[in-house]
Amino acid sequence: MAGSRLPYPDTVFFNGKVRTFAPGTPVAQAVACSGGRIVAVGASDDVRRLGGADTREVDLRGLTVIPGLTDAHVHLADKGLADMQLVDVRDFYGPVNNIDTVLTRLSKKAAETPTGDWVVAQGSPMQDFRMKDKRFPDRVDLDAAVPEHPTSVSFGAHVTVANSRGLGLAGIDRETPDPAGGAIERDSDTGEPTGILHERAQHIVTGVIPEFDATARKLGIAFAVQQALERGVTTIHDIVKDPSAVRAYQELRAEGGLHMRSSLLLRVIESEMSTDSVLETGLQTGFGDEWLRVGGAKMSIDGGITGRNALFYEPYLDTPDYSGLIRIQQDELDDTVLRCHTAGLRCCVHAIGDRAFDMSLEAYEKALAELPREDHRHRIEHMGNWLMTPERIERLVRNGIVAIPNISLGYFVGDSIRAAIGAKRMERAFPLKTLLEAGVKMAGGSDAPGYWPVDPLRDIGAYVSRRMLWDETLAPEEALSVQDAFELHTTHASFAGFEEDIKGTLEVGKLADMAVLADDPFEIPAERIKDLKVEMTVVGGEIKYQA
Repeated sequence: MAGSRLPYPDTVFFNGKVRTFAPGTPVAQAVACSGGRIVAVGASDDVRRLGGADTREVDLRGLTVIPGLTDAHVHLADKGLADMQLVDVRDFYGPVNNIDTVLTRLSKKAAETPTGDWVVAQGSPMQDFRMKDKRFPDRVDLDAAVPEHPTSVSFGAHVTVANSRGLGLAGIDRETPDPAGGAIERDSDTGEPTGILHERAQHIVTGVIPEFDATARKLGIAFAVQQALERGVTTIHDIVKDPSAVRAYQELRAEGGLHMRSSLLLRVIESEMSTDSVLETGLQTGFGDEWLRVGGAKMSIDGGITGRNALFYEPYLDTPDYSGLIRIQQDELDDTVLRCHTAGLRCCVHAIGDRAFDMSLEAYEKALAELPREDHRHRIEHMGNWLMTPERIERLVRNGIVAIPNISLGYFVGDSIRAAIGAKRMERAFPLKTLLEAGVKMAGGSDAPGYWPVDPLRDIGAYVSRRMLWDETLAPEEALSVQDAFELHTTHASFAGFEEDIKGTLEVGKLADMAVLADDPFEIPAERIKDLKVEMTVVGGEIKYQA
């Protein structure tokens, strides 16, 4: 049409080393973007010629470009605001190596808080192993430091400690029974609660803590998104457990404030959203758009390893009569998986101990026998961390189950996990090379934030170097190549999100999501990958972060 604007690219990124991860053209120099999509990839001169008077040019100055990174297992909506507002007693973020330091920080916060208001803090998972006291603080400790305020401290997602005022408001006393799938620790002499709560018992206390309002929830998501953008992340698979989180995402999307693509995994058990309420909406996996969509339904069989509640066949070393918690019995799991599978809602089942692995595989096999379906891409969250027998590997491959391992657990607390379950169960931990060679579909997930930051570069570095934060090389025979490691957070992760047609590689027609790195990860020592500086993160052709 006469007078119409020619379809010039909006932006051209040139003069870089573009690692496309695409077959046939693995390395280029430039990328052109238009309407949020890639419209050209190639040599700088060729791509720049496509530009018009209004095309923005970005000189990459020889920096390395990779596809935007995906973290396939995060708790961003829950933990983003916590990082902003809660008292920080995590030992990964400062010198918190004894109970006195924890109590000092709580007491300081209490002095700034009106009497009777809650003091809420977050610590690190398995912090009891690393503190000089070799234990968590208990109710008595918290009472001494914060006598006039109800107080709660979470140590990861699976252990919470409350003081007497907090327990009282929650109605927990010596007569309170353990909830199904949870445990209230009690003094062996008096039977009184120690204040330490495991798994579902935590919800009795957290349920009476005033919730953040909708505005604060959006601020928390935006805060956590910005942190992730700074590490080259352009897509997350976020586990959400209440309608307010879903609403916050939708409002951010409508207001133009959602700067990262988000696939929501809706928790349907231990959640403010029941299985019935989710299924009755008719939602199916993929509902939404390229910015915000439904990724599936999340449920948890066992407790967390960081709370020493993962469900194993063998007991924990220090508790010979205890082998973990069951949060969902097999019959409820079978029914929930089948109902979601029938409704077209992909399942993402949390399983950490080997007994829980087998429960999840059994549930999937029953559902697929009842209603066979190709390409369902059901997932097992945390599978691939340890105890991957040939039989379990074969069942994963045969049934087309996607494993979501979390090497961040090994990186930060692998030594504490080994102390809890023993060296034998940690042999060949995170056997990612073996799994890939066997044909297991996998994607990497950090289980962050709150525990530790969302940072696939840290995890990719650990896949390749196998060097952990606690200064040990863990199962070096399972080291991945740099290419394979990055694919867990690009091409494989896009498959895990049903998005391989639009993400994972830098090709014409795909979304213009990219991370620009200060160095080429293929040309530096493996130990340096975790420290790579992200110079720029591009989402939909727009620069969302720049160092």
